[in-house]
Amino acid sequence: MKNTMPSRAPADVFEAMHDLMHTYRAHMVRAMASVHPELTLNEVRALSFVGRHPGATQKELVQHSGADKAQVARMVGMLEDKGWLERVPNADDKRSRCLALSEQGEAVFKAMRASRQAVSASLLKSCDAQTQAQLLALLEQVRSNLEAVGDGRHAGGDCGHSGRR
Repeated sequence: MKNTMPSRAPADVFEAMHDLMHTYRAHMVRAMASVHPELTLNEVRALSFVGRHPGATQKELVQHSGADKAQVARMVGMLEDKGWLERVPNADDKRSRCLALSEQGEAVFKAMRASRQAVSASLLKSCDAQTQAQLLALLEQVRSNLEAVGDGRHAGGDCGHSGRR
C-alpha cells in the first residue's frame, strides 16, 4: 500500500517541533504560575534541575542551563533569598558549593512536578502508551543525530528507515 501523505521538507518537522515547544512552554508558564505566582521560567528550570540532581554544583547548573555564570549566580541568590534553595559545602572541592532544595523548595518542586505531570498527561491524552513510546524513540533518535552532527560525527541511525524501497 502506497503512502498517500504529502512529502514534507525536513525543516517542516523542526518548525512543527518549535511550534509545539512554544505552545507547551505557554501551558507550563500558566501551570507554574498556579503553583507560585512569582516563579519565573528560569527559576522553574533551576529548581527542577536541582530537584532532579540533588547536590549538583552551580557550575553544573550553568552547563545545564546554558546561561552565563553571572546570571546563574544571581538566580541562585534570589532562590536562596526566597528560601527555596541552599548552598552547602562541597565535600570533594572546598572551593565550590553544592545546591540543595530547602524544605520550602522541596514543596515547590513537588508541586511543580505534579503540575507538569498533569499538563503533560492532558496534552498527550489522545496518544496511547505505544504511540507515546514511539514518539519518544523518534525524538531520541533525532537528538542523537543532532548531537552527532554537533560533535562532527555522523549519526548511525536513520529514524526507523532501513534501506530504500
